[in-house]
Amino acid sequence: MRTPSETKLDEDVKKRILGEARSLFFRYGFSKVTMDEAAEALGMSKKTLYRYFPSKEDLLREVTSTHMEECNAEIKAICRREEISPLDRLKLTMTYITGIFSQMSEPLVHDMRRNAPEIWKRVEESRQKNIATDFGSLIKEGRQKGQFRKDVDERLFILIYSHVVRDILNPEVLSGLPFKPSQVYDTICKVLFEGLLTDKARAEYHAK
Repeated sequence: MRTPSETKLDEDVKKRILGEARSLFFRYGFSKVTMDEAAEALGMSKKTLYRYFPSKEDLLREVTSTHMEECNAEIKAICRREEISPLDRLKLTMTYITGIFSQMSEPLVHDMRRNAPEIWKRVEESRQKNIATDFGSLIKEGRQKGQFRKDVDERLFILIYSHVVRDILNPEVLSGLPFKPSQVYDTICKVLFEGLLTDKARAEYHAK
């Protein structure tokens, strides 16, 4: 039976592995990073690395799961900040998501869609679910407070937003564009979300 100190040590090692692996995957993509390179970057033997993660797919699965949990928790926290307006919460959310895309390399998205489709599917399902719950309530509140247009149904808007992001932010489309994923996402937000604002809210948006 493992002691509490041994369990804590295992948790710390696992956390360090996930942090380094995320950095490598985000920078170089999934296929180009080997377990040998990951072990070398961590300063540990490959045997030790395999003790925590039997395969690179297991490592990617845990990295994406942990990253999604962190992102979802942060977005929920922003959307629930009742001390600031729905418009300001929307701006903070967009800034945060743009920051996430700026960390991700194009090879990572490409690799996950092609070489780890099951993991990519989980990412997409999580994204769709959180768009519906977090953005839906935020947009509904913004409409009630007169910051978002009342003639735009939040369900239809979310459907448009989720499909635009899914269809444009994919390797096939991005490979033909001279822009980074973060630049593409930022433009999507400007076009879609500024179109959601009332004239008064739009003036307030640009004034800040």
